[in-house]
Amino acid sequence: MNVKCHHKDTTGIEIWFDTLISQLKSDQIQLESNIASPEKKDLYSKLMSGKEEEFTEIMRDNSTIYFIEKLIVDYLYELKLRNCKPLKLALELSNSKVLVWAEIKDDDEKTEQDLILAEAKVNVKYDKYGFYISSTIIEKTDKLNIPTQYKPILN
Repeated sequence: MNVKCHHKDTTGIEIWFDTLISQLKSDQIQLESNIASPEKKDLYSKLMSGKEEEFTEIMRDNSTIYFIEKLIVDYLYELKLRNCKPLKLALELSNSKVLVWAEIKDDDEKTEQDLILAEAKVNVKYDKYGFYISSTIIEKTDKLNIPTQYKPILN
């Protein structure tokens, strides 16, 4: 007797859809039992009411947060890889960019080059998503304070 076994190959698309369906079911249970977070309730409320602009705005805000966080983590990782230690480092965030304020020792070419290379490497990765870093690098003898809108990371 020759019995063929029909083995179903799971593709990436099937796995993705299965995961999506599982997440939606989980969200449904949370909403029905009133234990969903206020953000999740608001998201689904806007989705179900057909308020597409409001839903799109939420998704845009979430994607901005996601990409800005990733960009900062990658930038700081690049600095760490290069053993780059500016005297001061501060960031200002916006919807599409991270402004960097870095103070270095006078004539510290290596640190300046490392800051520029870290920025360039991260910008190559995130430019296609519309996010980037822009740096201002000053030397200690410039005696400039970190602008008030920047948040110090290293001071």
